[in-house]
Amino acid sequence: MVQARPIGGILEHRHAVCFDVSMRIRAVSLDVGWTLAYPRESMWEIFADVCRGAGVAVSAEETESMVRSLWLVGQRRAEEHLRSGGQYSDSDEEFAAQFRFLGQLIFGQLGVRGDTETLMEEFFRRFWQPDQWQVFPDALDTIRTLRALGLRVGVLSNAPSDMPKLLDRLGILPYLDYVVISAREGTRKPDRRIFQRAIELAGASADQVVHVGDMYVEDVLGGRHAGVHTFLIERGKHALFPNHAESEGRNLADLRVLRSLAEFVDRVRDLL
Repeated sequence: MVQARPIGGILEHRHAVCFDVSMRIRAVSLDVGWTLAYPRESMWEIFADVCRGAGVAVSAEETESMVRSLWLVGQRRAEEHLRSGGQYSDSDEEFAAQFRFLGQLIFGQLGVRGDTETLMEEFFRRFWQPDQWQVFPDALDTIRTLRALGLRVGVLSNAPSDMPKLLDRLGILPYLDYVVISAREGTRKPDRRIFQRAIELAGASADQVVHVGDMYVEDVLGGRHAGVHTFLIERGKHALFPNHAESEGRNLADLRVLRSLAEFVDRVRDLL
């Protein structure tokens, strides 16, 4: 006999998710990076190229694997911090500092010498240039479909305060009912407060909101702690970590892990 356990109005089996049909979903929040849009040149390709320019031969795959091992340690700590009621602040300065810290780790691990601040400026210039980011082919159709279903659709992203400019350039902004950006709110995912802000702007209760993103702690656990339905999307070669599945070892039900936003629409329909 298959055992099921209730989670926030949901019966979750090992390989399926059965939603409580008495619940009515009214809004959807979407992450941006590696969910709605992705960089043409990956973070690891840029870091590897910057390191090679500084005289250290390394591949994008090697850089990604090195960071992934360090990332998982940090994620475990973040999960513990979240469960203990910890909070997460953010601002443009703090957002940039996270990348600078990552760069220092990479340069230090690889023995890169020289002016690392100049190297980081090169990274920022290439990673955030206007034509670097592009929208996933299924993003706009998904947003239009969700709106046609009568849902309010918004963005909930850990990002700098000028993110709306990128959303506008990508053609996403005109279709959004609300935008919640961490650097503007002063708090970032997985903090409950930023999810509550999205819930407030969505004009719904927590159990009437669905969130999808590409990070387990930030998007899945953060959303769960705020009481919203959550899904993890894995974008394959266009994921943040293309060679390392974010769902691996997470014990998530199969239907909670998506490969596309088209799959996400199907899951949302189950909640209507």
